Amino acid sequence: MSKINSIIQFTTNKIKGKIAEDLAKTDYLENGFTLQKTGIGSDFIVMKKFGNTMYKEFVDVKSGNAQLSKKQKYTRSLLKKDNIPYSIYRVTDKYLEFQIKQNPQLYTYKQEINFSPQFTKNFVISDQTSCPNCKLTVNGFDSIFINFGLRNMGNGSVRVQSWCKSCRNYSRRNI
Repeated sequence: MSKINSIIQFTTNKIKGKIAEDLAKTDYLENGFTLQKTGIGSDFIVMKKFGNTMYKEFVDVKSGNAQLSKKQKYTRSLLKKDNIPYSIYRVTDKYLEFQIKQNPQLYTYKQEINFSPQFTKNFVISDQTSCPNCKLTVNGFDSIFINFGLRNMGNGSVRVQSWCKSCRNYSRRNI
């Protein structure tokens, strides 16, 4: 896998992971849990009071077929020894795609993806991108990546697709 492709894959996974984590947090909050961020060995702890008992569970969120890291596996085994619940909240790629299409606020991950300067020269991305077909206009790398996608030009550069994903999809179907 080339350096550019691995950067694109890393970025894709980072976006998917962030969206999946936000979906999981929303799900727990809507079901009456409180959250406490951990960040090491798990993503967060959820807590909910049932009568006089406080239920506590460590949660790690995974998207697609992502696996636990060594640190997460170690944390899970330590918690299991102490009979403390540790769960994996998995969000499938299909569900992520559905949520992204249904919730425009998921496009607002400004500043979440930080590319080091040495990689930015490989991307030909204008700050604002517009689809010539439907006139959809977005700003920022994450919104461009989600709405338009990238194209490997084969010469070491990666460019933004000119048409948005929706228009390309409809065009392929002759709609």
